[in-house]
Amino acid sequence: MRLIPTLLFTITSCAAMAQSTWRVDSLMTTWPVRLAVADSRHGSTPGVIRAVDTRNLYTQLQHTVTGFPVFADSGVVRYVDLYGEPKREEFRALLGMAQVYFPMIEGELVRQGLSKDFKYLPMALSAMNTLAGSQQGEAGLWMLSYPVALRYGLNITADRDERRDTRLSTMAAVSYLKDLLARYHDPALAVMAFTCGPANVTRAQGRTSGATDYRTLYPQFTEGSRDVLPLLMAFIHLSAHAKELGIAPIPMLPAEAADTLRSDRELRFSAVSRTLGIEMGRLRALNPLLCGDRIPRLEAFVLPRGGRAQFEALADSLLREQQRLAAIPAIVPAQAAVRTINGREAINYRVRSGDYLGHIAMRFGVKVSQIKSWNHMRSDRIDIGDKLVIYVTASQRDRYDRHKAGGTEGSEGPTNQVPIVKENVVRAQTPLSEFTWYTVQSGDSLYGIAQRFPGVDAKRLMEVNGITADIKPGQRLKIPLQQ
Repeated sequence: MRLIPTLLFTITSCAAMAQSTWRVDSLMTTWPVRLAVADSRHGSTPGVIRAVDTRNLYTQLQHTVTGFPVFADSGVVRYVDLYGEPKREEFRALLGMAQVYFPMIEGELVRQGLSKDFKYLPMALSAMNTLAGSQQGEAGLWMLSYPVALRYGLNITADRDERRDTRLSTMAAVSYLKDLLARYHDPALAVMAFTCGPANVTRAQGRTSGATDYRTLYPQFTEGSRDVLPLLMAFIHLSAHAKELGIAPIPMLPAEAADTLRSDRELRFSAVSRTLGIEMGRLRALNPLLCGDRIPRLEAFVLPRGGRAQFEALADSLLREQQRLAAIPAIVPAQAAVRTINGREAINYRVRSGDYLGHIAMRFGVKVSQIKSWNHMRSDRIDIGDKLVIYVTASQRDRYDRHKAGGTEGSEGPTNQVPIVKENVVRAQTPLSEFTWYTVQSGDSLYGIAQRFPGVDAKRLMEVNGITADIKPGQRLKIPLQQ
């Protein structure tokens, strides 16, 4: 009888550990880091690896950082041990990225009169990854939310996100941090509000009779924010003691030479990647501000040096590839045998340009973890043309069947994709009103909702509905349709 609880505890612990490493794991998939790691392995040796000593962790942290309070608990120790030994290589890459961005961050902190110690914040928030993003809609080096980014002057549309601009986002982030320090008059509370959100701090204080210290408050934060502060303390300690621990940063390679282009027609990164033979990760690294698959007409975009001539020479091939990708049906019929799970029927979904698992999951009202389980996937990676088995409810199946039959109900225009199937989306019936109604769900953000509808951004939603970025579950929003 003792075996089952032990097994459940082990599984739960492993799941928590996997979730807690997603920031650094995501960094390791980026093009610059992959190149740097591969380059570092040529002729290199492991060097002297020293065990991490955490016996005096709190005292050492106090000596390292003076700009804001620190703490140490079992969670911090666990991350120090994790990135100090089994995931040492990943932390070396993180240190390499920190070497690239720390000088710029320190300069902005000094310019605005803040301690240089705050430079460590993006290590825990994004793992120094400018392409980072969360399910809650935060993005960029500092993982700024949409409302904060908008408040501090950053522009975000469906195609372009200035939170991915390292300098602009750093200026906005430091200004926000400075305002939080003035608001709370307590560096610890300001750090918690910046990293985990003021709402988290307010709720946690309400549950703890107004506590102000890290160790009391952070366990009360929402699950997605709970690991940031222990990570921050662990990364501060490992960064300060990297040399004595034998953790050498992996040097990042210089930025590659590139050509800047503009096109008189809309393009797709996926078509450019396939036609020119440029890996998608490389294109993303060269064009961090362009956040979707679409390159709008006359929008500046970047290709590796020599790409301009190749682009011009293969213009006809690129057009044909775009037409081919646009013609790929999003849904293909399920195989002859009807498969069911818990009353849900299976359909086969074919991955299209711009798709990612989170978007597909939202479209069918399921979880990413379910899609991965149904398709025996170990990672979130999908490629155009891949077929995914998705189990849908009867109402979702009816929508799918109507779509196959050529009906217009639920159509989203020329994309030929089945509409978002959540029952809280209702299309306006009058032809004079070119909009859709959407009912806000728990966990929704205005930025996340905008991402689900082509040609719409959060700023436009606020204008149409006469609201701020503060939305609540049950609220109905008018969604303009793409013309």
